[in-house]
Amino acid sequence: MNKSNMFNFVTTLMQLIIIMAILRGHYAYREIARFCKLNESLLVSQFGFKNGRVPSHVTISAFIRNTDFSSIQAAFHKWARNFVCIEECEWIALDGKSIKSTVSESSTEYQNFVSSVSLFFTKKEQVLFSEKFESNTTNEINAVYSLLEFLDLRDVVFTLVAIHCQKNFKSYCRWR
Repeated sequence: MNKSNMFNFVTTLMQLIIIMAILRGHYAYREIARFCKLNESLLVSQFGFKNGRVPSHVTISAFIRNTDFSSIQAAFHKWARNFVCIEECEWIALDGKSIKSTVSESSTEYQNFVSSVSLFFTKKEQVLFSEKFESNTTNEINAVYSLLEFLDLRDVVFTLVAIHCQKNFKSYCRWR
């Protein structure tokens, strides 16, 4: 196996392990590592780790921090568009959340953090789309506009938090 194929295999394997851990309710780096340790014999036998050991929380943390979120997001959006039907008059909730562990320069005017805006289909109880942004480059309002432009949704009902109740958003929705 050449280096490129090995990299793709390791990346896919790490993503699979993280997804399995999340499905079992383990969300943080150490929790995912604990999941790996608890299932070490099965993971080693099924996936053949070279050194016979599962990834540590340091390895998991480094992998997640170095993962290109935009490529995963694009693949998820492509998948979601193919498999989820948006019906007329569907209720869609939009909300943004900041990711606490990403805050940098917290006590200065250069504060920055990563946030995510999500579209949640109320009836189907599914998050269908999300948009990641950094506070020093844009804000939640612009991220919502960008997401709505990308999706080009019509004849749906949006529920939004107060931050989005602005003149421009009202005219944007009427145009649709």
